[in-house]
Amino acid sequence: EAVDRAIRQLPVRNTFRDGEAAIPVAFLLRSADWRPLKAPWWLGKEVCIIGAGHNGNFFLRHCDGSIRYWDHTAQADTVLASSVSAFVARIVE
Repeated sequence: EAVDRAIRQLPVRNTFRDGEAAIPVAFLLRSADWRPLKAPWWLGKEVCIIGAGHNGNFFLRHCDGSIRYWDHTAQADTVLASSVSAFVARIVE
């Protein structure tokens, strides 16, 4: 599983990069631990929290399979990758 590999490599590969954007990854959850999010601030379609950045913002797996980044300050999500495997492939040193 791609997520399990990424979790094992987090001590070394812990920054999501997309072009010039860099988001430090604080933790990732095993896919077996993903659960639908029920929170008053989330009003979109079903998502699961799969991890978080060092600033407390969340990495979310959307029901369409994409990975999104929830920014609490902006109260908005941004699509980071089209799939979990595409997301973890961009977590680098």
